[in-house]
Amino acid sequence: MRLHQLFFFIFLSIFFTTSHGNNISLPSTCPVHDCGNGLKIRYPFWIFNTSNQYYCGYTNFGLSCATNGEPILTLPNDQYYVKNINYDNLTITLVDADVVNQTCPRARHNLTIDTLPLGHSDLNLNLKFYFNCSSRPSNLSPIGCLGSYGGLRSYVVSEDNEGGVDVSDLEHNCEEKVVATVMKREINIGELINGFGAAMNKGFVLDWRTMRDCGACEASQGFCGYNNTASKFLCFCDDGQIGEGNCTLGMYSITPLL
Repeated sequence: MRLHQLFFFIFLSIFFTTSHGNNISLPSTCPVHDCGNGLKIRYPFWIFNTSNQYYCGYTNFGLSCATNGEPILTLPNDQYYVKNINYDNLTITLVDADVVNQTCPRARHNLTIDTLPLGHSDLNLNLKFYFNCSSRPSNLSPIGCLGSYGGLRSYVVSEDNEGGVDVSDLEHNCEEKVVATVMKREINIGELINGFGAAMNKGFVLDWRTMRDCGACEASQGFCGYNNTASKFLCFCDDGQIGEGNCTLGMYSITPLL
């Protein structure tokens, strides 16, 4: 690579990071929203509205507003309250809507990310729940607050099994296994039975990265979006123009989003 090309790419990288960082300047077609709890929702997230023909943000990053003012993200069929979005670190903190305000929550589904541009943070720890088990490990106490049904009990261990508990019998003698994600700092491995509920109510962290189809748009200082009617990706530019590729290609205008 020639020297002048190298300087150009370095400049482009710095400019892109600045324009898409904490002091991001969004075009009018990429509005900032607030569900009512003070959390600012902006690119790459957006507010889901079935009447929107267009939206500015990543596909499947649409949030809905709960009646209590909490933003909700669906992944892909289960709902999670959005507790925080860190646009500098590219992280989002979620809490399973099924466990909120429960002191002894019953984990009901595994987190499914599928092909979304999301990944587990190093801040997380997975807990394995075994429900309605016929076996009774000698070195593991059951979850008392979930009760016993017909002599069947439930257990929880950390996925990395720091306690060295043998769960081979549980793998084969329990009716259901569910993996719940929590933050490491919120859980004491030695107090799982008494502490898992509080930890689950604090939620977990996911990292996000550039969506594959949005790379060219963002590299041209644009903001990725989607045309629901035509099922096409869009690129929203600072000058209000919108195109199907990036901000250096031919553009066309549409009515700004509200």
